[in-house]
Amino acid sequence: MDVLVFAEVIENEVQDITYELVGKAKQLASELGGKAVTLVIGNPDVSNINSDVIQVDAGDPSPWHYAIVEKVYERVKPAAILFGNTSASLDVASQFAAQLGLPIATLVTEISVSDGQFVATSIAYGGKIMVDLAVKSPGVFVVNRGSFQAEDGKGEVGSVEKLSLDELGVSDGVEFVGYIKPEVEDVDISKADIVVSVGRGIGDEANIELAEELAEVLGGVVAGSRPIIDSGWLPKTRQVGRSGKTVVGKLYLALGISGATEHVEGVKAKNVIAINTDRDAPIFRIARCGAVADVLELVPVLIDKIREIKGE
Repeated sequence: MDVLVFAEVIENEVQDITYELVGKAKQLASELGGKAVTLVIGNPDVSNINSDVIQVDAGDPSPWHYAIVEKVYERVKPAAILFGNTSASLDVASQFAAQLGLPIATLVTEISVSDGQFVATSIAYGGKIMVDLAVKSPGVFVVNRGSFQAEDGKGEVGSVEKLSLDELGVSDGVEFVGYIKPEVEDVDISKADIVVSVGRGIGDEANIELAEELAEVLGGVVAGSRPIIDSGWLPKTRQVGRSGKTVVGKLYLALGISGATEHVEGVKAKNVIAINTDRDAPIFRIARCGAVADVLELVPVLIDKIREIKGE
């Protein structure tokens, strides 16, 4: 059976979370003897989506996306439908599942097939525990960003079927007014390969310069935990965690961050290095390696060593 992916499209551009879902959909569909199909609403470039594509020309984003998903669902008859855990996709997924009476799993970090049904691993109790949910087919899954590898969903596109609202039998009946955009970002930490993140252990706002210097020699960007953002030391766009952004790059350096549940929910980088004076800090549980040390003493040494290696 096939697996359907709802593509996240913002300002006519396919977002990275879509490729994460496509990669997982391909794996699941292979196990089920089917194929992955991606529903793209709008007219973005779909050439890098490594699956079959159904592209619906619906103009600007609109509340009738739910109706489009329902019509495409009826055509494809998939075993599972994957959505990204974003404000737009979650809105569509919940309405879609409720309207059709389908089981839905949210905050999903893994999906597998077992004994003819799906098993979804989801975050519960604010990230304190992970639970496995048995989900009958067809099921709806709302997946957290960074749960799967985007590279697995990128490649040459398969067949592309283009449809209009009229062909689907959907009439919009609404008027799109426009986007209300969030605060302008100087950098997007969610797309950075290297992130140097600071917490209370940095001590003082002036010491953030040390983190900026480390980020510069590494070719990365600076981010922070919620206390740093709440103190106004860094803009909201630099916040990592449940109420901020998820980082999924190659390296995440946690400087003086304790590692509370709210924070580590946003850390999905391939490698985590932690520096903290508290050897029992929760951040060490997710770190590939760490140092029990004072950030202000160790980071200058680290910067000098990196520059020495780079020959600067």
